[in-house]
Amino acid sequence: MKTAPFDKFKNLISDITNGKFSTASEISEAAVADKKLRKSYQQAFERAVISDIKSKFEERKRDRLPQELKWRLNINYYNGDQFTRISNIRNEIVETEMFAKWEERNVYNEISPKVETRFAILSKRRNHMKNRPASSSSEDRTSAKIGNKVLASTRSRLRMSELSQEANLIAGVMGTAIWKTTWDSSLGNIVGLLIEEKDREEKEITPLQAYEKELLGDSINLKSRYIREGDVNTTLHSPFEIYPENPTKPLRDNQRVMHVVLMSPEQVFEKWGVIEKGTDNETFKIISSNQLNYGGAISGRTEGYQFGISTQKNTVRVYEEHEMPSATYPHGRLIICTDNHLLYYGTLPDALGENNTFEFCFDIQQSVKTDGFFGRSVVERLIPIQDKYNAVKNRKQDYLNRLAIGVVVFEEGSLSDEEELRTNGIAPGDMIAYAQNSSPPKYMEIPPLPQSLENEERDLLSSFNRVAGVSQLAEQSTTPINVVSGTAIAGLAEQDDTRIGLEAENIRTCIAGIGRKWLILYQHHVLFTRMVKEIGRNDEFEIGQFVGSDLTSFDVFVEPEPEASDTLSQRRQKVVELLNSGLFNDTKTGNITEEGRVKIFEMLELGNWEDFVTAEDAQQRRAERENNAMVAGDRAVIRSFDDDIVHIAKHNNFRLMAEYEERLTANPEIDEIFEAHISEHLHNLQMKNQADATQEGVDESGINHAQLPSQLKENETAFGDAQVK
Repeated sequence: MKTAPFDKFKNLISDITNGKFSTASEISEAAVADKKLRKSYQQAFERAVISDIKSKFEERKRDRLPQELKWRLNINYYNGDQFTRISNIRNEIVETEMFAKWEERNVYNEISPKVETRFAILSKRRNHMKNRPASSSSEDRTSAKIGNKVLASTRSRLRMSELSQEANLIAGVMGTAIWKTTWDSSLGNIVGLLIEEKDREEKEITPLQAYEKELLGDSINLKSRYIREGDVNTTLHSPFEIYPENPTKPLRDNQRVMHVVLMSPEQVFEKWGVIEKGTDNETFKIISSNQLNYGGAISGRTEGYQFGISTQKNTVRVYEEHEMPSATYPHGRLIICTDNHLLYYGTLPDALGENNTFEFCFDIQQSVKTDGFFGRSVVERLIPIQDKYNAVKNRKQDYLNRLAIGVVVFEEGSLSDEEELRTNGIAPGDMIAYAQNSSPPKYMEIPPLPQSLENEERDLLSSFNRVAGVSQLAEQSTTPINVVSGTAIAGLAEQDDTRIGLEAENIRTCIAGIGRKWLILYQHHVLFTRMVKEIGRNDEFEIGQFVGSDLTSFDVFVEPEPEASDTLSQRRQKVVELLNSGLFNDTKTGNITEEGRVKIFEMLELGNWEDFVTAEDAQQRRAERENNAMVAGDRAVIRSFDDDIVHIAKHNNFRLMAEYEERLTANPEIDEIFEAHISEHLHNLQMKNQADATQEGVDESGINHAQLPSQLKENETAFGDAQVK
């Protein structure tokens, strides 16, 4: 007869009472050693963890409700649903009550164009990440070059430009956008195939399912999945999904942050092997504007993609609790669960801080910076002005209605059908019967529109520009009436850039934090050689190799870019001014160098400028690749199509740099490699000149001096000494 778990528990208590165990740890080990007791403890532990996570979620949701209502109100006003307000009694968004049935309730949306103008200014900024070397040593500078390639490749793969546009929209409307950076083992190249036998439940399928697997070539008894090398993944989330333990403190001062996301049952099963039943859940996300229902007439933003409530059908709510290290949990904790299953319980997977310290995997992008977890939105500041503006415009419309339709005045009892007149008014051509000896109906005289309404409307429009931080020039590409000079117009453009500069700085700080996490994750997880591709000039792919240990610096910054207020025509005018000043000309010949031509085409942004560039630019890039190979200790092979003069100049210029001297100190053999390589170029140059030699311009050494660059002509003796005898 099998012993029931309760009996085993009584036996365990009896052994404790009899002194069989001397310490608490021995009691715990004895309890866990029994499989059935272990199973019961496991189930009890999982239920307790899930219950704790759900209770924390409900508590943080209640505490965050006032902030969430503000986000929802901001979304309504941005979308054009502006006759709504927050009810502090009902704790929800309600419709604003009507004063009278006849009042106009049109929406004159000025918030949307102001916010979108800010988006347009921010979109001109190119936030390219750069890796700063840890020191001036050649090893750290080489590591920084590898880091720059890794950052550029990852930025392109994750389509950060598109995500940044969405982040600016989320942060601009709700004040905060949250970036999440993790290592995803399901990404990257395939490195293997894992084949496992299915368990009993997975083998129980219907005949139709068995026939489908036969058509697909899948085994009924075996299951397989690809093993990938893993890669960095950065996702963007709205503040509705994030629940910090203390919203009044910034991210770094919070101990716990919960991320709640909706996933399909298939995704949950594929990732954790747990079967969950999906339900309908509401969430805020970017949806098409034709799926939104508005109240009242709308003017302003009514098309495109906007924020709104979307019902996600057949979804599972997944909770992720991220906890920083403490005395109890020195490596932190990560808990992932649903309403019914504990999916993961363990330490934080990665130390995302420098020097192997732990940080949250989140980066916060705030529109208007605050001292708390969530930022503020410009929309929140514009809502009171928008309410007054709608009121003024609608009162003017009420006045026009009275002026156009008129207000009829008649003596009481003078009309035979007063109800008809009250209901339908007087139509053109109507005949009205009124009592004898009484005055006929007439229209009331409407007083003129007060000038104060016009002044108020003008003041409110000015307040919109001042609070939103954009001028008439940025929004409508027109200057104010009293601004005519070019200096004043340039000043307005600079003011727009200055006003939005704080938000741009917040974005740069956030992007730099994301890039730092990328490099740290690659250092931790890339244990074997991995290829990295970077698109260089002329759409040329530059392919390199690296391992995690090659990355030694995690100081990432966003490269400064020109002022966002500069238009393409303004930038081109600056290039023309620099060209006329001769700054692109060679100091010795007075002509524009080949490198100068390339730079001019880049700055002019002419599109396919590479069609105007000669083969010399490709020769210089090939010489640079040879430099990289030789400084690493490899010998570069000279090809018949190499331009020896360009290669010699490029190699010698590199040998004049401090980086070459540091590499030479560490590995003296590379100097012999460079000497041999340049000597071979000189030999090839001599052979080519002898083959093409003519009677004119050829000396005894067989070198055509007309083809030599200016650097070699000035020192013919040194050049001759370097020739191969």
